[in-house]
Amino acid sequence: MEEYPLSIADRICGELEEKNRVLNEYVKDREDIGDKEGVIQVRIHQMALCKVLVNVHNRSPLILVQAHTNLGESYLNNEYYEQALEHLTTALKLNSSLFNQYEDTKPYHPHILTLLGKCYLGAGGIDDSLNLLEKALKMNQSLLGNDHISNSPVLSALAQVQLKKKEYTKALDCLTTVWELHEKTFGMKHESLVGIYTEMAKVHHKQNDLPNAIDCQKRALNLMSELDINTDATADIAVTLAQWLQDSNNFPEALDALRNAEHVYEYNHGMIDKSTAKVKRSICMLLLKASEYEEALEECLELEEIDRSLFGEKSQQYGKNLKVIGTIYMILNRYSEAHDYFSNSLEIFSKLKNSKKTVKEIKEKLQQIDAALKENPELYNNRSKKVDKLPKMQHEEDERADSGSKSDENNSI
Repeated sequence: MEEYPLSIADRICGELEEKNRVLNEYVKDREDIGDKEGVIQVRIHQMALCKVLVNVHNRSPLILVQAHTNLGESYLNNEYYEQALEHLTTALKLNSSLFNQYEDTKPYHPHILTLLGKCYLGAGGIDDSLNLLEKALKMNQSLLGNDHISNSPVLSALAQVQLKKKEYTKALDCLTTVWELHEKTFGMKHESLVGIYTEMAKVHHKQNDLPNAIDCQKRALNLMSELDINTDATADIAVTLAQWLQDSNNFPEALDALRNAEHVYEYNHGMIDKSTAKVKRSICMLLLKASEYEEALEECLELEEIDRSLFGEKSQQYGKNLKVIGTIYMILNRYSEAHDYFSNSLEIFSKLKNSKKTVKEIKEKLQQIDAALKENPELYNNRSKKVDKLPKMQHEEDERADSGSKSDENNSI
């Protein structure tokens, strides 16, 4: 069979379609790294390509429906609601006009309605959002059945609307149905269940139902552990769980959750990282609440090195940590070490603006320590000896100072 060369128009059209396909792959790369602005720019280029394909080369107008929908969704994901509304409304109108020509338009319609519902929800139009989403769900169920997994995104969006309306029971009903659909379609160990559990936990927490909120959050965390998912999202879930466990006075399990988060952050970012430092700080505070002072001290001393590397020795954060360490030493009756840390903290805060209250607090602590050491001079003997690390001349000066009277020694502190 003789092959005829493609016309110039066909070759141009083919090139445009291939470029559009390549741009779709590029969108996936941008989404993977969280570059929402980048996704918008790619979708704008695709919109221009699709207009040429449809208006010049007479390709299916469904291409344009999808282009408007994709661009509208990218604006929605970046909370540009006005632009999202414009493109999604255009997509909806164009898709409606094609119902009698293309069968594929009907199942695509609930998807556009769902995105529009999310758009109105984000912009504060709760009632409009509810109407659109209920219409989307009814249409999707009539086309594909009540048990089809495609009902899940609509129900999830409806749950968010009900949450905004403080209709917590209705929100949980929606999410329970979503959970049942996912379990039936994908099984009990699917990654998609993680997000459903956390959303259910959020609703329970809004209801002040702390036990069920904790239970759902635990399910999410346990499933991520079983699936060996160690992303920052895993750590975030663990941190939230730890806070709720603290609120219920379950300190041991709260500590386990924070240790889990610390392990994930350290694995992903290393020890010298702000996320790792933040969760380690939470561990310190939790141990203090639980009166585990020795363990809290160990954590704070490790954090001292991290804060020094992250923020510097003259930073407010470093000064705060020194103050906490001083407080722990004071609780443990290790007054000499407490004095050292409070003194170093005072030196930092004295040079920072808006720190008068903190400076006053530290000075009061130092006065308490001085008074305690005067009453019980033997407490000073607990000071860690650092003489061997000093130069010889400084060593001799310290020995001459030690030969003075006991009152002079106390005053020098």
